[in-house]
Amino acid sequence: MAASTHRGSTMSEPDPTVRGQELGEELRGLREASGLSLADVAKRIDASASKLSRLETGRRAIAVEDVAALLAIYGVNGTQRRELLALAREAQRRGWWQRDRPGFAERQRTLVSLEAKADRIVNFEGMVIPGLLQTGEYTRALLAARGELGDEEIERRMVVRLRRHAVLRGEFAPRLLAVVDELALHRIVGGRDVLRRQLEHLVESTLRPNISVRVVPNIGTPAASAKAFQILERAGAPTVVFLENLGSSLFLEERHEIEMYGSLLRGLLAVALDEPESVKFIAELARRLGREASTA
Repeated sequence: MAASTHRGSTMSEPDPTVRGQELGEELRGLREASGLSLADVAKRIDASASKLSRLETGRRAIAVEDVAALLAIYGVNGTQRRELLALAREAQRRGWWQRDRPGFAERQRTLVSLEAKADRIVNFEGMVIPGLLQTGEYTRALLAARGELGDEEIERRMVVRLRRHAVLRGEFAPRLLAVVDELALHRIVGGRDVLRRQLEHLVESTLRPNISVRVVPNIGTPAASAKAFQILERAGAPTVVFLENLGSSLFLEERHEIEMYGSLLRGLLAVALDEPESVKFIAELARRLGREASTA
Protein backbone atom coordinates (compact mmCIF):
# COMPACT_ATOMS: atom_id res chain seq x y z
CA MET A 1 0.00 0.00 0.00
CA ALA A 2 1.28 3.46 -0.77
CA ALA A 3 2.74 5.29 2.12
CA SER A 4 0.19 7.27 4.01
CA THR A 5 0.44 10.39 4.68
CA HIS A 6 -0.12 13.02 6.95
CA ARG A 7 2.29 15.25 5.01
CA GLY A 8 1.23 18.88 4.89
CA SER A 9 2.67 21.16 2.24
CA THR A 10 3.22 23.83 4.89
CA MET A 11 2.65 24.03 8.62
CA SER A 12 -0.39 26.26 8.02
CA GLU A 13 -1.96 23.89 5.52
CA PRO A 14 -2.57 20.45 7.02
CA ASP A 15 -3.48 17.48 4.88
CA PRO A 16 -7.06 17.62 3.62
CA THR A 17 -9.63 15.68 5.62
CA VAL A 18 -12.59 13.86 4.10
CA ARG A 19 -14.91 16.44 5.62
CA GLY A 20 -12.78 19.30 4.35
CA GLN A 21 -12.70 17.92 0.82
CA GLU A 22 -16.45 17.46 0.76
CA LEU A 23 -17.05 20.97 2.06
CA GLY A 24 -14.72 22.35 -0.60
CA GLU A 25 -16.49 20.45 -3.36
CA GLU A 26 -19.85 21.72 -2.17
CA LEU A 27 -18.57 25.30 -2.18
CA ARG A 28 -17.04 24.91 -5.63
CA GLY A 29 -20.30 23.50 -6.98
CA LEU A 30 -22.25 26.43 -5.53
CA ARG A 31 -19.81 28.94 -7.00
CA GLU A 32 -19.96 27.36 -10.45
CA ALA A 33 -23.76 27.20 -10.29
CA SER A 34 -23.74 30.93 -9.53
CA GLY A 35 -21.68 31.61 -12.65
CA LEU A 36 -18.88 33.24 -10.66
CA SER A 37 -15.15 32.80 -11.19
CA LEU A 38 -12.58 32.26 -8.46
CA ALA A 39 -11.39 35.83 -8.96
CA ASP A 40 -14.93 37.22 -8.67
CA VAL A 41 -15.60 35.52 -5.36
CA ALA A 42 -12.12 36.04 -3.94
CA LYS A 43 -12.46 39.77 -4.46
CA ARG A 44 -15.76 39.84 -2.57
CA ILE A 45 -14.31 38.12 0.50
CA ASP A 46 -11.01 40.01 0.31
CA ALA A 47 -8.90 36.93 -0.45
CA SER A 48 -6.69 35.73 -3.27
CA ALA A 49 -7.98 33.39 -5.96
CA SER A 50 -5.27 30.88 -4.99
CA LYS A 51 -6.48 30.85 -1.39
CA LEU A 52 -10.05 30.25 -2.50
CA SER A 53 -8.88 27.48 -4.80
CA ARG A 54 -7.15 25.74 -1.88
CA LEU A 55 -10.30 26.13 0.20
CA GLU A 56 -12.30 24.44 -2.55
CA THR A 57 -9.90 21.49 -2.69
CA GLY A 58 -9.89 21.11 1.08
CA ARG A 59 -6.17 21.87 1.23
CA ARG A 60 -6.56 24.88 3.47
CA ALA A 61 -8.50 25.22 6.69
CA ILE A 62 -11.53 27.44 6.32
CA ALA A 63 -13.12 29.54 9.01
CA VAL A 64 -16.83 29.15 9.64
CA GLU A 65 -17.19 32.90 9.11
CA ASP A 66 -15.69 32.58 5.62
CA VAL A 67 -18.08 29.79 4.78
CA ALA A 68 -20.99 31.91 5.96
CA ALA A 69 -19.80 34.77 3.76
CA LEU A 70 -19.51 32.47 0.73
CA LEU A 71 -22.97 31.03 1.32
CA ALA A 72 -24.37 34.55 1.44
CA ILE A 73 -22.74 35.32 -1.91
CA TYR A 74 -24.20 32.13 -3.40
CA GLY A 75 -27.66 32.81 -1.97
CA VAL A 76 -27.72 29.65 0.14
CA ASN A 77 -30.04 29.58 3.13
CA GLY A 78 -32.29 27.32 5.15
CA THR A 79 -31.41 23.68 5.73
CA GLN A 80 -28.57 23.61 3.21
CA ARG A 81 -26.90 26.56 4.92
CA ARG A 82 -27.19 24.96 8.36
CA GLU A 83 -25.77 21.67 7.10
CA LEU A 84 -22.79 23.29 5.39
CA LEU A 85 -21.99 25.46 8.41
CA ALA A 86 -22.13 22.36 10.62
CA LEU A 87 -19.75 20.62 8.20
CA ALA A 88 -17.43 23.64 8.31
CA ARG A 89 -17.25 23.50 12.11
CA GLU A 90 -15.88 19.94 11.90
CA ALA A 91 -13.95 20.23 8.64
CA GLN A 92 -10.57 19.59 10.27
CA ARG A 93 -11.66 16.49 12.19
CA ARG A 94 -10.24 13.19 10.95
CA GLY A 95 -12.53 10.22 10.70
CA TRP A 96 -16.18 10.56 9.76
CA TRP A 97 -19.00 8.32 10.86
CA GLN A 98 -21.89 9.36 8.66
CA ARG A 99 -24.98 8.62 10.70
CA ASP A 100 -26.84 11.85 10.00
CA ARG A 101 -27.35 11.07 6.32
CA PRO A 102 -30.30 8.70 6.18
CA GLY A 103 -30.42 8.46 2.40
CA PHE A 104 -28.23 5.87 0.67
CA ALA A 105 -27.34 8.25 -2.18
CA GLU A 106 -26.29 10.94 0.30
CA ARG A 107 -24.01 8.52 2.16
CA GLN A 108 -22.52 7.25 -1.09
CA ARG A 109 -21.78 10.76 -2.34
CA THR A 110 -18.59 11.00 -0.28
CA LEU A 111 -17.41 7.58 -1.44
CA VAL A 112 -18.13 8.36 -5.11
CA SER A 113 -16.09 11.56 -4.79
CA LEU A 114 -13.13 9.82 -3.16
CA GLU A 115 -13.17 7.03 -5.75
CA ALA A 116 -13.19 9.58 -8.57
CA LYS A 117 -10.06 11.26 -7.19
CA ALA A 118 -8.19 8.12 -6.16
CA ASP A 119 -5.07 6.82 -7.86
CA ARG A 120 -5.58 3.34 -6.42
CA ILE A 121 -8.52 1.56 -4.83
CA VAL A 122 -8.25 -1.69 -2.89
CA ASN A 123 -11.50 -3.48 -2.06
CA PHE A 124 -11.76 -6.64 0.04
CA GLU A 125 -15.05 -8.54 0.14
CA GLY A 126 -15.69 -11.74 2.02
CA MET A 127 -19.39 -12.24 1.34
CA VAL A 128 -20.18 -10.84 -2.11
CA ILE A 129 -18.48 -9.71 -5.32
CA PRO A 130 -16.73 -6.32 -4.90
CA GLY A 131 -19.19 -3.54 -5.69
CA LEU A 132 -17.20 -1.83 -8.44
CA LEU A 133 -17.15 -5.09 -10.40
CA GLN A 134 -20.74 -6.22 -9.89
CA THR A 135 -23.05 -6.67 -12.88
CA GLY A 136 -26.36 -4.85 -12.82
CA GLU A 137 -28.40 -8.02 -12.42
CA TYR A 138 -26.18 -9.24 -9.58
CA THR A 139 -26.53 -5.93 -7.74
CA ARG A 140 -30.28 -5.88 -8.29
CA ALA A 141 -30.60 -9.42 -6.93
CA LEU A 142 -28.60 -8.47 -3.82
CA LEU A 143 -30.80 -5.45 -3.18
CA ALA A 144 -34.03 -7.35 -3.80
CA ALA A 145 -32.95 -10.11 -1.40
CA ARG A 146 -32.97 -7.62 1.48
CA GLY A 147 -36.75 -7.54 1.31
CA GLU A 148 -37.38 -4.11 2.84
CA LEU A 149 -36.38 -2.10 -0.23
CA GLY A 150 -39.10 -1.07 -2.66
CA ASP A 151 -38.66 -0.98 -6.43
CA GLU A 152 -38.04 2.80 -6.47
CA GLU A 153 -35.33 2.60 -3.81
CA ILE A 154 -33.67 -0.27 -5.65
CA GLU A 155 -33.62 1.81 -8.83
CA ARG A 156 -32.11 4.78 -6.99
CA ARG A 157 -29.37 2.57 -5.62
CA MET A 158 -28.72 1.10 -9.04
CA VAL A 159 -28.17 4.63 -10.40
CA VAL A 160 -25.63 5.30 -7.64
CA ARG A 161 -23.83 2.04 -8.42
CA LEU A 162 -23.63 2.94 -12.12
CA ARG A 163 -22.04 6.25 -11.16
CA ARG A 164 -19.44 4.35 -9.16
CA HIS A 165 -18.71 1.96 -12.03
CA ALA A 166 -18.05 4.86 -14.39
CA VAL A 167 -14.92 5.88 -12.48
CA LEU A 168 -13.08 2.79 -13.76
CA ARG A 169 -13.63 3.79 -17.38
CA GLY A 170 -12.46 7.38 -17.28
CA GLU A 171 -9.34 8.78 -18.89
CA PHE A 172 -7.60 8.93 -15.52
CA ALA A 173 -9.20 5.82 -14.08
CA PRO A 174 -7.74 4.59 -10.79
CA ARG A 175 -6.11 1.20 -10.45
CA LEU A 176 -8.41 -1.27 -8.73
CA LEU A 177 -7.25 -4.29 -6.76
CA ALA A 178 -10.27 -6.42 -5.88
CA VAL A 179 -9.53 -9.04 -3.23
CA VAL A 180 -12.38 -11.51 -2.86
CA ASP A 181 -12.87 -14.51 -0.60
CA GLU A 182 -13.49 -17.78 -2.42
CA LEU A 183 -16.78 -18.27 -0.59
CA ALA A 184 -18.21 -15.13 -2.19
CA LEU A 185 -17.59 -16.68 -5.61
CA HIS A 186 -19.72 -19.70 -4.71
CA ARG A 187 -22.63 -17.83 -3.11
CA ILE A 188 -25.68 -18.08 -5.36
CA VAL A 189 -27.09 -14.58 -5.86
CA GLY A 190 -30.05 -14.21 -8.20
CA GLY A 191 -29.74 -17.79 -9.46
CA ARG A 192 -26.95 -19.80 -11.08
CA ASP A 193 -27.15 -17.99 -14.42
CA VAL A 194 -26.80 -14.60 -12.75
CA LEU A 195 -23.79 -15.83 -10.80
CA ARG A 196 -22.23 -17.39 -13.90
CA ARG A 197 -22.51 -14.15 -15.85
CA GLN A 198 -21.12 -12.26 -12.86
CA LEU A 199 -18.09 -14.54 -12.75
CA GLU A 200 -17.59 -14.16 -16.49
CA HIS A 201 -17.76 -10.39 -16.03
CA LEU A 202 -15.03 -10.60 -13.37
CA VAL A 203 -12.78 -12.47 -15.79
CA GLU A 204 -13.47 -9.95 -18.58
CA SER A 205 -12.77 -7.04 -16.22
CA THR A 206 -9.23 -8.27 -15.62
CA LEU A 207 -8.47 -7.71 -19.30
CA ARG A 208 -8.45 -3.99 -18.56
CA PRO A 209 -4.99 -2.78 -17.52
CA ASN A 210 -6.19 -0.95 -14.40
CA ILE A 211 -8.10 -3.87 -12.83
CA SER A 212 -6.67 -6.80 -10.89
CA VAL A 213 -8.51 -9.54 -9.01
CA ARG A 214 -7.03 -11.80 -6.32
CA VAL A 215 -8.90 -14.75 -4.80
CA VAL A 216 -8.33 -15.73 -1.17
CA PRO A 217 -8.80 -19.52 -0.96
CA ASN A 218 -11.01 -21.08 1.67
CA ILE A 219 -8.24 -22.55 3.83
CA GLY A 220 -8.73 -20.88 7.20
CA THR A 221 -7.15 -17.61 6.07
CA PRO A 222 -7.42 -14.12 7.62
CA ALA A 223 -10.49 -13.64 5.41
CA ALA A 224 -12.47 -15.81 7.80
CA SER A 225 -12.69 -12.98 10.33
CA ALA A 226 -12.14 -9.93 8.11
CA LYS A 227 -15.01 -7.58 7.34
CA ALA A 228 -15.34 -5.82 3.99
CA PHE A 229 -13.20 -2.72 3.61
CA GLN A 230 -11.99 -0.33 0.94
CA ILE A 231 -8.70 1.56 0.87
CA LEU A 232 -8.51 4.73 -1.22
CA GLU A 233 -5.09 6.14 -2.05
CA ARG A 234 -4.21 9.40 -3.78
CA ALA A 235 -0.82 11.00 -4.30
CA GLY A 236 -0.35 14.03 -2.08
CA ALA A 237 -3.36 13.25 0.10
CA PRO A 238 -3.91 10.99 3.11
CA THR A 239 -5.06 7.44 2.56
CA VAL A 240 -8.67 6.77 3.60
CA VAL A 241 -10.33 3.50 4.63
CA PHE A 242 -14.05 3.14 3.95
CA LEU A 243 -16.35 0.81 5.89
CA GLU A 244 -20.05 0.44 5.14
CA ASN A 245 -22.76 -0.64 7.56
CA LEU A 246 -26.44 -1.20 6.91
CA GLY A 247 -27.48 2.35 7.74
CA SER A 248 -24.25 4.31 8.06
CA SER A 249 -20.82 4.84 6.51
CA LEU A 250 -17.45 5.20 8.22
CA PHE A 251 -14.36 6.90 6.81
CA LEU A 252 -11.13 6.27 8.73
CA GLU A 253 -8.21 8.69 8.43
CA GLU A 254 -5.99 8.25 11.49
CA ARG A 255 -2.54 6.85 10.78
CA HIS A 256 -2.82 3.87 13.15
CA GLU A 257 -6.15 2.87 11.62
CA ILE A 258 -4.75 3.02 8.09
CA GLU A 259 -1.74 0.95 9.14
CA MET A 260 -4.02 -1.66 10.75
CA TYR A 261 -5.91 -2.20 7.50
CA GLY A 262 -2.67 -2.16 5.53
CA SER A 263 -1.43 -5.01 7.71
CA LEU A 264 -4.68 -6.92 7.21
CA LEU A 265 -4.39 -6.46 3.44
CA ARG A 266 -0.82 -7.77 3.42
CA GLY A 267 -1.97 -10.84 5.32
CA LEU A 268 -4.74 -11.50 2.81
CA LEU A 269 -2.46 -11.06 -0.19
CA ALA A 270 0.15 -13.35 1.35
CA VAL A 271 -2.24 -16.30 1.06
CA ALA A 272 -4.22 -15.21 -2.01
CA LEU A 273 -3.81 -16.81 -5.39
CA ASP A 274 -1.74 -14.71 -7.77
CA GLU A 275 -3.53 -12.85 -10.56
CA PRO A 276 -3.27 -15.52 -13.31
CA GLU A 277 -4.29 -18.25 -10.86
CA SER A 278 -7.20 -16.14 -9.63
CA VAL A 279 -8.51 -15.52 -13.14
CA LYS A 280 -8.18 -19.20 -13.99
CA PHE A 281 -10.01 -20.17 -10.79
CA ILE A 282 -12.93 -17.79 -11.47
CA ALA A 283 -13.17 -18.85 -15.12
CA GLU A 284 -13.36 -22.52 -14.13
CA LEU A 285 -16.16 -21.79 -11.66
CA ALA A 286 -18.08 -20.00 -14.42
CA ARG A 287 -17.59 -22.93 -16.81
CA ARG A 288 -18.72 -25.37 -14.13
CA LEU A 289 -21.93 -23.39 -13.60
CA GLY A 290 -22.47 -23.40 -17.36
CA ARG A 291 -22.03 -27.19 -17.56
CA GLU A 292 -24.41 -27.74 -14.66
CA ALA A 293 -27.03 -25.58 -16.38
CA SER A 294 -26.71 -27.48 -19.66
CA THR A 295 -27.18 -30.87 -17.98
CA ALA A 296 -29.99 -29.83 -15.65
